[in-house]
Amino acid sequence: MVEIFPIHYNIHLEPDLSTFKFNGSTEIHINSTEPVNEIELNVHELAIWKCLLKKDEKDVECSFNVNPQKQTLSINLPEKENWINLKIDFVGSINDQLLGLYRSKYIDNGEEKFIAVTQFEEEHARQVFPCFDHPSKKATFDIEYIIDKELSGIANTRIKSETDLENDKKLIKFNTTPKMSSYLLFFGIGDFEYLESSSEAIRYRIATTPGKAQYADYALDFGRKSIEFGEQYTGIKFPIDKLDQIAVPDFAFGAMENYAAITYRENILLVYPGITSKVGVERIAEVIAHEVAHQWFGNLVSPADWKYIWLNESFATLFGYAIADHYHPEWEIWEGFLVGEVDSAFERDSLIETFPIELPGKGEVTKITAATAPIIYSKGGAILQMIQGYLGETKFKKGIQHFLNKYKFECAESSAYWQGIEEATGEPISEMMKTWIYQPGYPLITVQKTGNNLHCEQSRFTFLDISSSEIWIIPLTVSFYQENQLIETKRLVFSEKSIEIPIPDGMTAYKFNYEQTGFYRVKYEKENLHALGNLVKQKILSPRDRYGLHNDLYAFVRSEDYSIDDYLDFMEYYTHEDEYLPLVAMSANLVHAFRVIESRRERISTIGFNTFFKVLEQIGYEPKEKESHKITSLRSSLLLSSYLFNDEGVAEFGLQKFNDYLEGQTVHPDLLSSIMRIGAAQNPSSFPDLLQKLEDGDTPEPEVMNILRAIGSFEDKDLMLKSLDYVVENVPNKNKIFPVIIAARNLFIIDHLWNWFKKNRSKLEKLHPTHFESVISNVVSLAGLENPEQVKKYLEEYVKENEFVKDTVKMTLERLTINSRLRAS
Repeated sequence: MVEIFPIHYNIHLEPDLSTFKFNGSTEIHINSTEPVNEIELNVHELAIWKCLLKKDEKDVECSFNVNPQKQTLSINLPEKENWINLKIDFVGSINDQLLGLYRSKYIDNGEEKFIAVTQFEEEHARQVFPCFDHPSKKATFDIEYIIDKELSGIANTRIKSETDLENDKKLIKFNTTPKMSSYLLFFGIGDFEYLESSSEAIRYRIATTPGKAQYADYALDFGRKSIEFGEQYTGIKFPIDKLDQIAVPDFAFGAMENYAAITYRENILLVYPGITSKVGVERIAEVIAHEVAHQWFGNLVSPADWKYIWLNESFATLFGYAIADHYHPEWEIWEGFLVGEVDSAFERDSLIETFPIELPGKGEVTKITAATAPIIYSKGGAILQMIQGYLGETKFKKGIQHFLNKYKFECAESSAYWQGIEEATGEPISEMMKTWIYQPGYPLITVQKTGNNLHCEQSRFTFLDISSSEIWIIPLTVSFYQENQLIETKRLVFSEKSIEIPIPDGMTAYKFNYEQTGFYRVKYEKENLHALGNLVKQKILSPRDRYGLHNDLYAFVRSEDYSIDDYLDFMEYYTHEDEYLPLVAMSANLVHAFRVIESRRERISTIGFNTFFKVLEQIGYEPKEKESHKITSLRSSLLLSSYLFNDEGVAEFGLQKFNDYLEGQTVHPDLLSSIMRIGAAQNPSSFPDLLQKLEDGDTPEPEVMNILRAIGSFEDKDLMLKSLDYVVENVPNKNKIFPVIIAARNLFIIDHLWNWFKKNRSKLEKLHPTHFESVISNVVSLAGLENPEQVKKYLEEYVKENEFVKDTVKMTLERLTINSRLRAS
C-alpha cells in the first residue's frame, strides 16, 4: 500500500482584520513510499489560486481539482514522483464561527476591535491552509505572517525574526516547530497585551486583549508549575522554549491544547478579584493542568487515528486533577474528580446507546461530540485512575514514561499504551485493559450471601433492560465489618461471570468498591443494604463510601430495581449527614427526582429541606475566611437545592444579596453563582438591569456567566420566553448555551421549552455543533416529558436530514424514555 506523508510545511499568511480575509501560500515537502502522479490534500472554504511543483529549481504549474463535499484538493503531477515539493497559493476568510481562523471581538475604550485566532481540532486546519489534516500525518512547520505593524503575532514557537515592510506592515517569522499534527498548530494576530516570566529554559507568557493581563498572575504561575510537574513526572523535557497561554474573548470550549500556544475562555484563565470564586480558581487550575498535560499526552505522542483520541483526553483528565492536587492538596480535588468526572461517566455509560472508550469507526467519521465526550474524557480518566490503583503509583508512572519515550514525536494506537506498561513493568495488563477500552458500558456486581461465601455475578448495568454478554476483568475491593468496625479488606481480580468470596468470621456487613476506586456498581441484598445504612448513620463508612452507596441506590431507582419510596426511606440513614461528597450526591439526586417525579414532590421536598436546613445552619449562608473549597462548593449547591425545596430563609437571603448586587454593593464572589439565580427567580423587574450589565463591554467574563445563568432562572413564563428570545438574538454564540441549559431545568418554563426549541431551531443550528447538540440534550430530557412520543417522532425525522446529531439524539431519547418511566412510577 502506498503511503504518502508530509515532511515539512512552510506556511505564509497575510491576514487583514479590516476585511476579514487572508491571502496565503504553503509549501509542502512530501514523501511517498512509491512514485505517484497525484497528491490529495484536505481543503475547506479556501479559494485555491495556483498549485506549483518545485523541481530542479523550476516551478511547474499543476492542474488541480477541489471537491467541496469531500473537502479535498487533488493535484495532478506532470510525472510520477517519490519526493514532492508543492507550493499552493490560496485565499480564505477570517470567519465568525469559532473554527478555523476566526475573529474574536472585544471592546477597547468603547471601540469594537478584533483579534484573529485559530481552532483546528479536529479537522479545521484545512480551512486555513491545504494540508494532510489528520493526526497521523505529523510534520515540522515554519510559519510566517505579514501583519499590520502595530499588531503582534503568536504561533507555536518563538519569533525568529521581525522585519518592517512598506505600508505599515511587518513580516514575522517563527522558529521551526517540533514534529507535530496539524490540529495542534496555532495562529494568533492582534493587539495582544502580555504578562511574562522565564525559567532557565522556557519563557512563559499570558496573552490577553488590552487591559486584562493584570488578571493573569495566577495563570502565569500555575502554567509554569504544571510544566515543571509534567517534566518531572514523565522524565521528558518540554521540547519548545516557550509556553503561551492566550485568553480569547470568543471561544467555543473551555480551552485547547495547541502545542506551546494554549487557548482559553477568558473566565477559565483570568482571575478577577472580588468576582472569581474559589471554585472558579480551582477550575482554572484544573483546566490549565489538563491542557499542559496534553503537551505530553496528545502533542508529544499523538493518536494514530481519531478513534484513539482517548489517549489524549483520558490522560489529560486524570493529570488535570493530579497536577492541581500536587500543588493544592488542601483543595481535596479528588473528591471533585468523583463528582465531576466519575459521576458524569456513570450517567452517560448507563445508557444502552453508549460507546466504548476507543471509539468505533475510523478517520473523520470519529469525532468528539456531546454524546462521546463523557466517555472519552470522564470514563477514560476514571478507568485510568482505577488501573493506577491496581498497579500502584510506581508501576503506573514507569509504564507511562516508557510509553511516552517509545512514541515521542510519533503516533500511537490504544494497544501501545498497555503494551508499554507490560514492557516496562512485567505486569500482564493487556487483557484487563481490552475489556474496559473496547467494550461499551460497565459492570453491575450483584451480591448474595450463601453460607460462608459471597456469591457475586457480573453483568452490564443499564437503566433500561438489555441482554448483554460482556465480561470485564475487574480490580475488586471488598471491606468487611463486624458491628461498627472494619475487620478486613480484600483485593482480588474478578474475571469470570461469577465468583465466590469467603466471608471472615463475625462479619455483620460488607461493602464492595472500598473508597469508590472502581468503575462499577454493586447491588446488595436488602439485609446487607440496611446493615450498611446503619454504618452510614454512625458514620463508620467513609464519606466516599457513603457517597457511593447513595449514588448506586438512586441509579437502581432509575433502573426500576428499587422504587423511589425505597430510596426516600433509605435517606433516613443520612439524616445527620455533614460531609461534602454524600451531601452533594443527595442534592443532585433529590433535585433530579423532584423535577421528574411529580407525584412525590412533597415528600422529596420535605426530606431535602430538613436535611439541608441543618447543614446550612451549621456552615452558614455567608462564606467564612479560610474555609475549605469543599464547604464553599457545598454551600453553593445546597442554597440552590434548598430554594427549590421551599426554604424561605434561603429565598430571603438570596433575594437580599441579589438586590445588593444590583445596587452595586459588594457581594462575596463565592455566593454569586447561587444568589444570582435565586434572586433573579424572585425579582422579574431585574431583567433590564441584567441586560444592561450584559451589554456593557467592561463586564468581566465570570460576571457575564453568572448573569447568563440568572436570566435563565426567572419564574415568570412570559418573561422567560422573552429572555430566551433575547438570548437567541443578542447573546454571542459562544454563550447562548448557558442560559438555555438553566432554562431547561426551570420548572416554570419547562412546559413551553419544546415549542420554543422548535420555533428557534434554525437559529440554534448556527451554534458550534457541540453546543447545538448540548441544547438538544438538555432541552429534551425534561421538556420532552409533556409529549414524549411527539418529541421522539420529531427528532427521528430531523436526524434523517441531519446525521451529525444522530448519536446525541439517540442518547437524548433514551434519557427521555428513562425519565418518562420514572415519572410514571
